[in-house]
Amino acid sequence: MSDNRPIGLLDSGLGGLTVTKEVIRQLPDEDIVFIGDEARMPYGVKTKEEIIGCTRQLVQYLIDQNVKVIIYACNTATANALPTLRKEFSIPMIGVIEPGAISATQVTKTKHIGVIGTEATINAKSYSTAIQSLDSNIDVLGVAAQEFVTLVEKDIADTDVAKNNIAKTLKPYKNNDYDTLVLGCTHFPMLRDQIQSFLPNVQLVDSGVATVTITKKFLKENDMLTDTKNSKIELHATGNIDDFKRLATRWLATDIEEISLVNVEK
Repeated sequence: MSDNRPIGLLDSGLGGLTVTKEVIRQLPDEDIVFIGDEARMPYGVKTKEEIIGCTRQLVQYLIDQNVKVIIYACNTATANALPTLRKEFSIPMIGVIEPGAISATQVTKTKHIGVIGTEATINAKSYSTAIQSLDSNIDVLGVAAQEFVTLVEKDIADTDVAKNNIAKTLKPYKNNDYDTLVLGCTHFPMLRDQIQSFLPNVQLVDSGVATVTITKKFLKENDMLTDTKNSKIELHATGNIDDFKRLATRWLATDIEEISLVNVEK
């Protein structure tokens, strides 16, 4: 048994390409369709209702592309929209928060875990809830790092402005018991080097890696892995297509079948 339909991924912008890169690594034979909502990003400052509305349109777009499973390559959408949309759609949908929480609890030695994310993700307290449901003795400190999204989208990660912002934002985790930091936004792995440089003794957890591992397990258990070898990657964005193309091509560093501008609000 097999299922040759593509894997769908959605994100508020281009951060979800970090998860897409992991799909390519762990599931190299699978076709991929990615949709990034560049026209309406960032999601992290929107209301819960707005996030649900935008994400619903992305889900429907991917369903129209005949995907077999949808990965929410976006922590904000996972925290605010996934529970609601799972009730509305029958297609399997996998979010990034629970896998990231599991990884963090397995990594920490001091039982002090930091979480950085967008304002909406931190305010939803989804990581804190997920981590403490696994181990109630773990202390979780969430810090909103909304400006990190802008640093990635504007491709200015290596500037002094970025380094100063990172140092100021991550100061609560410096020189104390926090030994693990969850990168609670899929944009943030693109800042991994800069974050690790400021917090050299802290273990960084990329929830996207664990999410793809869980997706692979799900597809295998349900006989949904592809049996073809000629994988295709299609990337779609709702806006800012020139910058999206440039960064996507550089970040993924692989053959991409299509990069196109689309309208999901029809």
